[in-house]
Amino acid sequence: MSTSHSKSALAECSDCSELNPPWASLNRCVLMCDACCSIHRSLGRHLSQVKSLTHQQWRETQLKMLHQVVSGGSNKIWEYLILDPKRNRDNVRKPRPCDPLHPVKADFIKQKYQLLAFCKRYKNNELCSLEDMNMQLHASVRTPNLETSFRLLSLGANPNFYHPHKRNTPLHVATQERQGLQVRAGFFLE
Repeated sequence: MSTSHSKSALAECSDCSELNPPWASLNRCVLMCDACCSIHRSLGRHLSQVKSLTHQQWRETQLKMLHQVVSGGSNKIWEYLILDPKRNRDNVRKPRPCDPLHPVKADFIKQKYQLLAFCKRYKNNELCSLEDMNMQLHASVRTPNLETSFRLLSLGANPNFYHPHKRNTPLHVATQERQGLQVRAGFFLE
């Protein structure tokens, strides 16, 4: 399968902004350069499932899902707190391609994906419980809007949530509504 489709629109490492990244993390829906990929691999598959954009086969649905979520701003989920100067109280700076892998890029990547240090966190007064997120995910998978589902999954919504009244899971709903990309996204983000 050709990867020129994916690389033309998605030409930057999500962690250091190096151009033409040859790797993708399936469950984080981000692209990465060779150096940053080595750190992702060290995190373990439960945190980042790495796949080559150039040397491995991709199903068309995988490539579509990755393209849709990355171009929809998946990296903004992982870097939410550092993108806005008002929220970035610690002045955290995203690494550049020329920064050393250890400790600069490695520390940033671990904070970003292992500790989720830059993700949006709900405050106690925002009343968005895990149950609310699970219900929102259950509704979201009826639509082709992968970005909403991905955001909910990254915040902790359970793709195996069993709706007590409708007696089904998000996977069942997505399958019933013929939302193939939603089905694929649910599997990748578990």
